[in-house]
Amino acid sequence: MSLVTKGREPRRQLVLRPQLGSKQIVTATHSSSVTVETAGRSHPAPPVPATRMTFIIQVQSLSLEGDARYDFTLDAVDLLVQPGTAERHVDEVRQSLAFLPGLTGKGTAGRHGNTLELNLPPQLSPERRKELLGIAKALQFVGNPFPQEAIGLGARWEQPLYGSGPVAAHGTASFELTSMDGVRVGTRFLIQQTSKSQPVPPEYQTRPDASEQMTVRSQTQGETFFRLDRLWPASTQMEMRVQADLSAEKEDPPRRLRIITDVKIRLEEKIV
Repeated sequence: MSLVTKGREPRRQLVLRPQLGSKQIVTATHSSSVTVETAGRSHPAPPVPATRMTFIIQVQSLSLEGDARYDFTLDAVDLLVQPGTAERHVDEVRQSLAFLPGLTGKGTAGRHGNTLELNLPPQLSPERRKELLGIAKALQFVGNPFPQEAIGLGARWEQPLYGSGPVAAHGTASFELTSMDGVRVGTRFLIQQTSKSQPVPPEYQTRPDASEQMTVRSQTQGETFFRLDRLWPASTQMEMRVQADLSAEKEDPPRRLRIITDVKIRLEEKIV
């Protein structure tokens, strides 16, 4: 992580310091839409229900440097069905999410970066696994640690991102301090990632010679409001767009396909 500008006076060091054993209840609302572009035409995919997940987070350990380890349980999952959504799609999503209540995981947040791991069952479908891992990847940024230096309003800092997996994407996460009032702090963020052109993962190849290539670009932007005595944010809103460009140059004429996925995620702490 590198500090770009310290911001205006007054400045102070910002560290999340939740109490050991403290609990939070946080809801995460996730909605998405997919558009496929090919041969100059755009085709929206059928709508699917949004989901609202309720997490219970408990702090398990704290370090002197401000790093926290926590466990969480996915307590409940609700479907938010938009008008016009086909009933069969609602049933498919409901069945695919039936295993989620009671799902557990663990995470870290602090000076040495953030992690968020889900204990997913091995029989989970590749599509659902990919979606849930994508949500986890997005959520791990919401509690991104502040720079070690004292900062004030307008401060900006950046963190390089190094992708992994079958379609590794690299990029940068940029943050700005937008408000600071006692234990309440607000930030704005922009996350941009791009992969190199590389072979399409085997499970998505449609040609026997595995010659199809793809490039993935993503951009996530939003804002987060923290309480410095909490681990997860008091609230977060983010919008993410993922663009996957696929090509089969050996076909005549060459086949090209663009898939655009728009995702919205909103986190909100429930005060109990």
